Amino acid sequence: MATRYTQDEWLAIFDQAGHNLPSTLLEYKAPSIGTAAFAKTIDHTLLKLEATGKQVDTLCEEARRHNFKVCHFLQCDIRSSLARFCYKYVKLFLEESLENEAARAVDAGAKELDMVMNHVLLRNQYYSEVYADIAAVRTVAPHPIILKVILETSQLSPREIIAGCKIAEAAGADYVKTSTGFNGQGATQENVRLMKSVVGDNMKVKASGGVKTVNECVVMMEAGAERIGTSNGVWIMEEAKGLLEQVTHAAGSGDSKAQRPGASLA
Repeated sequence: MATRYTQDEWLAIFDQAGHNLPSTLLEYKAPSIGTAAFAKTIDHTLLKLEATGKQVDTLCEEARRHNFKVCHFLQCDIRSSLARFCYKYVKLFLEESLENEAARAVDAGAKELDMVMNHVLLRNQYYSEVYADIAAVRTVAPHPIILKVILETSQLSPREIIAGCKIAEAAGADYVKTSTGFNGQGATQENVRLMKSVVGDNMKVKASGGVKTVNECVVMMEAGAERIGTSNGVWIMEEAKGLLEQVTHAAGSGDSKAQRPGASLA
């Protein structure tokens, strides 16, 4: 089994990360809503086990139309024409090992992978086993493939979230992500802020689970998320368009109370 640190070394790393947390809350700037930069924060998602190829095609067409970053879906065929989009897999639903599933996705053309950290092992302090899982996927999905590790934060204490972030970082992942959306509460501002405080500039954070509106996107991005995982991307962009039209109309009519969308959404 691959490992990187002893149990005592892992514990010391987590302790140090906890001590290094900033004493004041850091605020991050969200892209202006409705812009291309805003759309590029969205990972367009379809996580139905019964999803058909036609539904995946629709998902990808929506992503192209709205200029989303990637598409995420479960056990569906990956076609070479969709190579710029992402294949999402969740260990909970699979009989294959994470390593084999990741290799199959990469062979099919996936450019980004989201894997689920084994939070049960993490909570029981089997840190080297958790590390080995992630490192094995990183080996078969090397850079420039983007690897995101889902912590399932609703199942973890703040201390365990810190541990999950540091293990994912040590294993070479690019992102830590809040949730699958299938197990308890999804993304929260507090957990996103904690994750970003732990990883700093070494990794990025993805907020996923329950993010359904422009307001919720902005809150998560201002807490430190750089990607938003949601099945409501089309609705969010339509909502953003409506907000922009309201502001444009107000500005054209000389309404001095008009403000940029998102300026006070948090």
